[in-house]
Amino acid sequence: MIAAPSSDDLLATVRARAAAGAWADVRALLASHEGEARVHPELVTMRAEASLRTGNPREAQAWLAETFQGLERSGDRAQLRRGLNLLGVANTELGALDDAEATFDRAAQLGWTDGDELVVARATNNMAAIAHVRGRRDVAVALYALALPAYQRLGSARGLAESYHNLAITLREQEELDRADECEQRAIEYARDASAPALGAMARVGRAEVYLRRGDLVMAEATARLAARELADAGDPIREADALRVAGVACTRRGDVAAARQALDRAVSLAQAHGHMLIQAECFRARAEAAVVAGDRRVARADLQAAAELFGRLGASAEAADARERLEGISGDR
Repeated sequence: MIAAPSSDDLLATVRARAAAGAWADVRALLASHEGEARVHPELVTMRAEASLRTGNPREAQAWLAETFQGLERSGDRAQLRRGLNLLGVANTELGALDDAEATFDRAAQLGWTDGDELVVARATNNMAAIAHVRGRRDVAVALYALALPAYQRLGSARGLAESYHNLAITLREQEELDRADECEQRAIEYARDASAPALGAMARVGRAEVYLRRGDLVMAEATARLAARELADAGDPIREADALRVAGVACTRRGDVAAARQALDRAVSLAQAHGHMLIQAECFRARAEAAVVAGDRRVARADLQAAAELFGRLGASAEAADARERLEGISGDR
């Protein structure tokens, strides 16, 4: 009979696989050793992070809900701070933005009290992303301006990649396309330094969005499809969905509706299966655009209705209003 690994052996194995970016392995390993994972603070947060990194925010949220009291009682404040940040990320992806903001705020407060500048930077970056979704773009830029120098002081290449990518999203929405593209390129460089290929692929999706806004549809589609393959290989179905969305929009705008629908059906399916509310909304809106071009008003109406509801739940009022306006236009077109 083979003896079960000790907690120390399990932790060492999990740390090694996480360092190698093998988050699917971490998730499977900790699921098969749930008893040990529940009682060890670092294994609690490792399992939550593994769920998030493999596109399972519902699983991460449920796991942390079950284990959080034990994490608080453990006295391990480092893992408590980490757990709070991860819970905030899960809530953000699932669209519970009020809960996410409160959780990030608590993580930041603990970080300031304990002198954990990395957690403060992460919480600040994540609160900036929420401000962006809710249309508070100036607030988002100001918060990124706080997170970036903190990551620089700490030498956190991954943090710099994440913040530059997120800042690029906000700049893109403000039509500052040159600055947005520069930020995405810096994100790719820092992702390479951090040995984080999935994060580099996310930044490539951002560059594809810039190409799309500049009207370079061929480069937009090619870049997005490359990123989609990279994200699929990295086991990140949520961001794969986002990449396919961009590829689908590029196909729609160059008139290849069949290719657009193929990419967008896959994007919607992935986004719905894994529960990222913002990406779901954006995929529905993109598929509605393709349906309009194809003359399929039934699908366009259904997708715009779904997009409007999701944007509304996120507090993305401008996007929700735009989706409703498009829906009214289709409904009134007889």
